[in-house]
Amino acid sequence: MSQSILDERRRLIERLRTAAEILGIAAGYLLALAVCLPEAALRPEGGVLFVSLDILSINVLELLALFGIHLSQRNGHRSASDTERHGFLRELYCRHREILLADVILMVLFWLVFRAQARLLLFILVYLALSPPLGTAFRWLLSRLLRSGLWRHTTLNLLIVGANARGEELFTESRNFPFLGFSVVGFVDDADHTGGNVTLLGRLDDLDAILRENVVDVLVVCLPIRSHYDATIAAMRAAERQGISCESLGSFFPVSACKMGEDAVGRAILTTCPLPHGHSVFKRPFDLAAASLLLLVFFPVMLLAALRIKLEDGGPVFYTQPRVGLNKRIFQLYKFRSMAVDAEQRQPHLERANEMDGPVFKIARDPRVTKVGRWLRKYNIDEMPQLINVLRGEMSVVGPRPMSLRDYGRLTEDWTRRRFTLKPGLTCYWQTKPNRNSMTFAEWMTLDMRYVEDYSLWEDVVICLKTIPAVLRGSGV
Repeated sequence: MSQSILDERRRLIERLRTAAEILGIAAGYLLALAVCLPEAALRPEGGVLFVSLDILSINVLELLALFGIHLSQRNGHRSASDTERHGFLRELYCRHREILLADVILMVLFWLVFRAQARLLLFILVYLALSPPLGTAFRWLLSRLLRSGLWRHTTLNLLIVGANARGEELFTESRNFPFLGFSVVGFVDDADHTGGNVTLLGRLDDLDAILRENVVDVLVVCLPIRSHYDATIAAMRAAERQGISCESLGSFFPVSACKMGEDAVGRAILTTCPLPHGHSVFKRPFDLAAASLLLLVFFPVMLLAALRIKLEDGGPVFYTQPRVGLNKRIFQLYKFRSMAVDAEQRQPHLERANEMDGPVFKIARDPRVTKVGRWLRKYNIDEMPQLINVLRGEMSVVGPRPMSLRDYGRLTEDWTRRRFTLKPGLTCYWQTKPNRNSMTFAEWMTLDMRYVEDYSLWEDVVICLKTIPAVLRGSGV
């Protein structure tokens, strides 16, 4: 049994959708490949055509990579702005644009390196046109197969303690999803709170006798724990005495606010924040590799920037400022100096000119910016020394931007502080948006929360790729 009956339903339905999507991807890919198979893949041997094993291996590898892309993005959270309705095609694009971008980049990469297909543009168009409708068709076929009765589950008899909305919902779902193999024997409660929609077998005091006299596989307790704690414990103990599995669907805490685990000896642990994702193990190696490579590639640009800063006014090349990092640890952030030496002393006099709402201070035409500083900021060259922060472990390549002490001190809502549960980064969602300068502070923070909730190593790669055109636009990230 899973942790809950509702969770079991969600898991099976999710497996159905995942299987349908994988089948749709595979079918669309194979049909597109059949149209665009390279001539080198077909080798005549003894008058019979054989498909080259090398070409097949390359296409299988690409297909597996496509599976990985879609599975890693399946549960990605979407912000409210992404789900606004702009018409069917626009809405479809908004919901799938990241997967669409990743698919196209992967196919172009395999074509450039391996010549995996003969006609790249035709291959991409055929694949993107066929894969979604084929996935929908496979989902319909699988759902029909499950509901036809060919899917055989051992029927589990459920006895529900609690004739309330939660119990009635479980009863309804057992009828709506018969392929799960759940059958509700009846309800036990002191009163019917469903308006007569369910069958009561007896009162709470009669539970022991009802369990003795009926075939019950699982006792499901749907009582509100806060007001029925004693009754919930009594029901669990009654099931334990008779060797019947028991599950409680109640909770003291909101589902979104806690995660349940256990320690090495099996004692329950309740945490009120999600545990780190598994990919965090690989995030540090990714940061080290990416930062080292970027420092090597851009070293000539950084050397030129340092010379120009020094020649302009003779001031220091680097600017350091304390910033708020992981779990609100303070670290020194490195930047190329793009402002006058006395910029911080002049800031209080410019507060009225601030163009950002919320605690953040930003002026498009900041008078403190030097001539060379405008060039540095336009193409984000002033941020390059933060690669040193990444190597030191104080920052990550991708993550919410590090906040200054001034801005942190002016935060008024605690939900925005959740961004500090991850290391700050060089770039994130907000920096890749073309309209970021017109976004409100709340919209910016919402994008950061989206990353905190659903970040993954592949998502980091996608954000890095999106940052490249944002930098080349010269609008400052």
